[in-house]
Amino acid sequence: MSASMTVGRYRALEQAGDRVALGDFIRERFDERYFKPVEDSPSKHGFTLLAVGCLVVETLESFYQGRADTRNASAQMFRDFFARNTPLKVFGGGSDWFFKSIRCGILHQGEARGGWRVLRSGPLLDSSKRTINATRFFRELRKAVSAYADQVAVDDACWKEFKEKMKTVCANCKS
Repeated sequence: MSASMTVGRYRALEQAGDRVALGDFIRERFDERYFKPVEDSPSKHGFTLLAVGCLVVETLESFYQGRADTRNASAQMFRDFFARNTPLKVFGGGSDWFFKSIRCGILHQGEARGGWRVLRSGPLLDSSKRTINATRFFRELRKAVSAYADQVAVDDACWKEFKEKMKTVCANCKS
């Protein structure tokens, strides 16, 4: 689950309703799995930032929705995440361009498609030049995870979906 969180400890905190501690767990889990391995690397590359960022988007949205998995729903996960009120909302829209050209391009071909370029400088998104600043994208994702962790602590609907997702996470730890 994370360096400081076992299934048993998670269940005890959930039963106690310690949402603040579980918010800290959320941050720790995403830091350990996604953010720190990339940020601590001496050989950062924008492509890697964006590839890992795509994992974060789909994972975080699955927590928001309490989904056991995102099989056959990945495009919808990206639509829903980019519809949320964050600076990353600029990647949304009806055409699913980010999902198709960035996420699927990276996952299936190991490159961005459709003339898109991944940079580590400039604006977050420049549609006219077809560029994405992967450093800023990654930074905004970290903020989105932290905002989600804060929301779990105060929003009953978010708390309910988090607990639903965690049922699957805990079950997967036993497999």
